Amino acid sequence: MRFLDGVNVTYVKKSEKEKLRKVLSEVSKLNTDLSFQPLNGPLYGSYRVELYEVDEEVEKTPTIKLTVFVSAVEPIDWLMKHDDQVNMSLDEVVHVADTEILEVSEKDSVLSLSLEQHKIYAFLSKTKTANMTLREMVLEVLKKFFRDEFGIEFSEEEYDLELHPELSDYFS
Repeated sequence: MRFLDGVNVTYVKKSEKEKLRKVLSEVSKLNTDLSFQPLNGPLYGSYRVELYEVDEEVEKTPTIKLTVFVSAVEPIDWLMKHDDQVNMSLDEVVHVADTEILEVSEKDSVLSLSLEQHKIYAFLSKTKTANMTLREMVLEVLKKFFRDEFGIEFSEEEYDLELHPELSDYFS
């Protein structure tokens, strides 16, 4: 498994954006300030999407996510040694605090997703995403995320979408 990129994604449903604009316009006529912080949902959202590539011919797709506690005598040294996302043995884990079974769909370009607060971990098929741009990959992730999380289809035409990638040079 290989890390591809991290992307901050913000979306607003276009029909809701117009409603918000009207409300804010009315409030501004009253010389009043209004602060608006929407919750993540199908109308508005701001997520961090972490893209990981899985080469299905060589490796298996992750099926379980663990939150673990590790005991290390020298924690900084331990982190520096393991910071490159190397595989580690489970005998280094002191306590498993949480588990999540990941649903895998080998027929899709997005093999699996895991949501953690405002972060989406996406495991992508290397063969099915080989010729995709970063934007295309993120759109596939959003489509799967909306189906799984909200039970609706995501349509790019219905949303104002902003992507802020970390490693955009990788996809140039």
